[in-house]
Amino acid sequence: MNADELRKRNNQLEEQLMTENENKDMTQIVAYLRGSRLSEINQELVRQDILDIVVSARERGESMSQAIGSDYKKFCDDIIAEMEPGCKKEKISEIFETVFLSLSILVLIKMIFFSAETIRTAIASQQVNWNVPVSYLDIFLTIVIVAASWGIVEAILKDAFEENDKRTRIIVGSSFAAIIVGVSLLYALHIGSGILFEINLVAGYGLSGILYILNKVFNNFKIKK
Repeated sequence: MNADELRKRNNQLEEQLMTENENKDMTQIVAYLRGSRLSEINQELVRQDILDIVVSARERGESMSQAIGSDYKKFCDDIIAEMEPGCKKEKISEIFETVFLSLSILVLIKMIFFSAETIRTAIASQQVNWNVPVSYLDIFLTIVIVAASWGIVEAILKDAFEENDKRTRIIVGSSFAAIIVGVSLLYALHIGSGILFEINLVAGYGLSGILYILNKVFNNFKIKK
């Protein structure tokens, strides 16, 4: 059974067997495991073991906290310390998967906005330009958004058990504020507004699709591992 199949099985077990409070606690555990050094298959194996423990405890009339202890973070850390970390190839594959998905979404958004502008131009009976301009600023913003998204997700996963998520809120808030201020200044000062290249609108949609397919390719590579 690969990681994807095991994940689906675990999801079904959680829905069928766990109470609302247990589901909430399990969500924190899963999030914390996602941010660990374990491979995806090992994350799901740990999750499966916990589900088995909870089911057995329930048969004895015990709660989840009685079965694995109330300090879920320590429980997870102890398990993670004893298990083999994920291989470098899987981590690299995960990075590429995230990057390709992010790029696919960002390219699609740009194409949609340009399509809307093209439709307005056509309605106004003006000459339609099918080439989408890509500026230095577009490239810079893409890199910043992808990097910031990655950092925010990692921070959220690491703080999964924190009751006071002040650090996460500071990181997320600071990131968004920095991006907004930076973009505003760049646009105001016309920095990076020069056109780097142009891409045909249809080709742009095709590029978004190709990037999404590449994301799926790397995702399947992880699953097979």
